[in-house]
Amino acid sequence: MPSPRASAASCALDGKGYVFSGRDAKGTYLNDLWQYDPSTDTWKQLSPCPGKARVKAVIAAYEGALYLGLGFSGEKVYVDSCYLRDLWRYTPADDQWTRLKDSPFPNTVSGVPCISDGRMYVLYSTGWSQSKDIIYYDIEKNQWYDIPDTGKRPGACFGATGAPFSGRFFFGTGLTWENTKQWYEVDITKDQWISRASCPGKGRELCASCATTDHIYLFGGRFFAGEHTGGEVFREIMRYCVDTDQWEHCGEMPCGKSENMVAFSIHNKAYFGLGEDGEGTLHNTLYCIEQ
Repeated sequence: MPSPRASAASCALDGKGYVFSGRDAKGTYLNDLWQYDPSTDTWKQLSPCPGKARVKAVIAAYEGALYLGLGFSGEKVYVDSCYLRDLWRYTPADDQWTRLKDSPFPNTVSGVPCISDGRMYVLYSTGWSQSKDIIYYDIEKNQWYDIPDTGKRPGACFGATGAPFSGRFFFGTGLTWENTKQWYEVDITKDQWISRASCPGKGRELCASCATTDHIYLFGGRFFAGEHTGGEVFREIMRYCVDTDQWEHCGEMPCGKSENMVAFSIHNKAYFGLGEDGEGTLHNTLYCIEQ
C-alpha cells in the first residue's frame, strides 16, 4: 500500500481485495477505503467512508456490495461514544456510500464477520469487556437482531478470528483469561459449536485469516503475557485442512513478526500483509501465497 497501517478490516469482492480504516504510523485513525487489483498488482483509493475514522471495524461482501462499520474511535476505552455502532453499504460499481441502520448493541470492537443467506453475522465483538455475543444484520429488512446464548458457546474472548469455507464457518483463537488455541466449526443459525483440532503451539490473539478451496490460513498474531512483558508476536503461517481436521506449520511471513494484519483470498490464492511488529513498527507490504 502507499502507506503502512494496522488494525484495518479487509475482504474480497469480485476478484479484488478491499482494505478499510485502521491507523497509520502516527497512531491516527483512518476512514479511507482502498481496492487492490491482483491482475495489475496495484492499489486504488476509493471514496472515504462518511463516518468517523476507526480501528477494529468489520467488513464483508455480499451481492456486489461491501457492508462495513462498527469498530472503535477515540483515545479512551470505556467511553460509550468511542464504540461505533454505524453500518454502511459501499457499492464499488458507482463508488457510493449508504448509511444503514445502526447496531443497537454495545459491543462493537474486533468482531468476526460472516455473511450467509442475506445476513451479516458478527461474532464475539468487544465493548467494555470481552463478550460471546452473536448479532446479525438482516440486509433485506435493514434491521439488527441478536442470537440469544443457549449456553453452548465457548467463553467470552477478544481478538478471535474466523473464516467461511464451502458453506461452513470456522472460528477460534483469541484472548480469554489466557491465550486460547481452540478452534470450532460453527452453525451460527443453530448456535451449534463443534470442537475441532486446536491450533498447535502457544495460544494467540489478533491473527488474520482467510480460506482457499483447500485450506484455512492463519497469519501471525500475539501471545499475550501481561501488560509488563507484552508476550510474543508470531511470524508463523499456520494452515488448517478442513478435510483432515489437521494443522500444519507452512512457513514464516516475509514481513517478520506481525499482528493486526489483513488477509483475504482471490482466485484461490491467499493474500496477507500490513499490520505491525511487536515494537509498533507498521508494515505496508502485501504478500500472496501462490500455492
